[in-house]
Amino acid sequence: MRNMTVSATLLVMLLIPASARAQNGGAGTASTADSACSYHECALGIVPTWDGLAVVRGSSGPRVANLHFFWPRDVSVALRGDPLAIGADSAATGARRAISFRRVGAALTDLGVLASGVALVSGMRAGRLRTEERVVGGAGIAAFLVSLPLQFAADRALSHAVWWHNVRYGR
Repeated sequence: MRNMTVSATLLVMLLIPASARAQNGGAGTASTADSACSYHECALGIVPTWDGLAVVRGSSGPRVANLHFFWPRDVSVALRGDPLAIGADSAATGARRAISFRRVGAALTDLGVLASGVALVSGMRAGRLRTEERVVGGAGIAAFLVSLPLQFAADRALSHAVWWHNVRYGR
């Protein structure tokens, strides 16, 4: 029985980093602060770019992800980081919500711009805007307007995901 206890203790010590054990009094759970990286170096921030919102690391700003406006890609892996860190699952959930909102918003934005563009070009070729062009153009403008709150919801969800990611660097 004693050998099993010693073996289990050694296994736990090998699996859990020493910094996590030290910060939690040896409890063996994820730490509240990531000692391998400071807030100044590793916390994430959001920077607007021409095609979306870039997620940058630290004060130097290398880009780790981008929530694109037109063709969004998954950013949850970059925001989750270490899956055992405090807030990692909340950061990943927020990032998935952001990408979900952004995909719907981007589809409506793209559809709205395309429909409005087709109506405008067709009307210019005909020399006037016929009823068909007005309907298609109006539908395009409506799709674009409906996409705006979804784009802002994606921005808000991304902001929450970044906040949850940065919780691990708090003191």
